[in-house]
Amino acid sequence: MAQVDIKHYKGKKYNSLERFISYSYQISAIENLDVKSVLEVGPGSFVVSSLLKQMGYSVHTSDFDPQVGADTVADIRSLPFEDKKFDLTMACQVLEHIPFEDFEKGLSELSRTSSKYIIVSLPRRNTGFNFIFKIPFIQTIFKKNFFDLSVLFPVKFPGFEESDQHYWEIDFWQTSKSDVRKKIKKHFKILKEFSPPLNKYHYFFVLEKNDK
Repeated sequence: MAQVDIKHYKGKKYNSLERFISYSYQISAIENLDVKSVLEVGPGSFVVSSLLKQMGYSVHTSDFDPQVGADTVADIRSLPFEDKKFDLTMACQVLEHIPFEDFEKGLSELSRTSSKYIIVSLPRRNTGFNFIFKIPFIQTIFKKNFFDLSVLFPVKFPGFEESDQHYWEIDFWQTSKSDVRKKIKKHFKILKEFSPPLNKYHYFFVLEKNDK
């Protein structure tokens, strides 16, 4: 399995504005669901798990790498937890660290250990323009904080192969969004999917178990 050096989570490049925007949307997605207990697979710098604990959630963390310092050391393809132990399981920017042929296996473990919901985010390769507009009274009139307009284009670059961190990413050639969506729909109902403003590289799926 491709690994990330523990120092990576402490660096300025990792803890960027864009990533904190993703953290905010990740937490907001959880707040919109009726859950109390959460399993976070791949806690990274522990920002999300720490904030969730302060908000009153019961949070357990798990990671393949013992150096990360998660509560449990485990592979996402074989989680050592009983069925339906957590209200919600999440793996954000994690599943691309295993081969795509094991993607469904990771999803099935997230499903097995959750009683209700799953949140997954994946990297999506693209480039383009992202415009954020905030105008007076936008919240009152449109019930939004801002308008998020994006013009995105497919892009090919060897960055993730050379970094030896990701096995795959959502793209327009080898692993399309429709390919990913088909596998997800075998296990879950897709409640919502989105990419945060100013971080279109992260693509989120908010999911509900089919066997609920």
